[in-house]
Amino acid sequence: MQRWLTVVALATTGMVAGCGLIPNQSLKYREAEVVEPMTVPDGWVFIGQSPLYEVPDADQRLTAEDGERSFQAPKPPDLVGAVPDAEDQAPVPASRAGAKAVLAKDGTGYPIIMMPDRYAEAWESVGQALTQTDLRVTDRNRDQGVFFLTVPERYQLQPAEAQLKLSHTTNGIQVALMNAEGTALADKAASLAVLEGLYGELQRIGPGARR
Repeated sequence: MQRWLTVVALATTGMVAGCGLIPNQSLKYREAEVVEPMTVPDGWVFIGQSPLYEVPDADQRLTAEDGERSFQAPKPPDLVGAVPDAEDQAPVPASRAGAKAVLAKDGTGYPIIMMPDRYAEAWESVGQALTQTDLRVTDRNRDQGVFFLTVPERYQLQPAEAQLKLSHTTNGIQVALMNAEGTALADKAASLAVLEGLYGELQRIGPGARR
C-alpha cells in the first residue's frame, strides 16, 4: 500500500510540474496585425461600416487597477438590435441617429433598402411612402412586417401580387420585395424598380419628418 501511495504521489507531482511547461498564450492577441477595411465592388453599398466591437490601441487594451497583478479589460460598446418583443424600446445607435435610408444589395445581389430606424418608425415611414407611389396596398400585417401589394404592369412583375417585407437586422430594418407567398425574393429587375420608387419617397420624407 505504501509503495502504491508513493507512485501516485510521484505521478501527481510530475503532472503539476508539467503544467508549468505549457506556454502562456493568454496575451497572444496583442500581437494581432491591423488589416485594411473590407472593400466592395462599385455599385454596392457596405452596411455597417462602423465596427460593433472596436478593438482599442495596443497600449490601451488593458488598464492596471492595483499594481501589476490586477487588470480590467475595456468594455466593448453595446450591440444594439431590435427584437420583436421590445421593438419600440430598442435604442438607435448614436452613430446612425438621423441617418437616411440606403438603397443597397444583399449578399446575393438582390436590391434591398436598409433603414437605421426602430421598427415602429420604419413601419410608419414605409406605409407613408407607399401612399405616394403607384403601388396598391391590399393588406398589411404589422406583426409579421408585411405589406401585401398589387404591382402595376409597368414594373413587369408576374404575377402582379407581392409582399414588401420588413426584417430586423443588427444594422436596422431591411426592406425587401418578396413573391406573393412570401417564400422567396421577387424578380431582381422588378424588385429594383419597385424599391427605387419607394426609396425615392423615403428620401423625400427624410429622417427628421419620420421622427
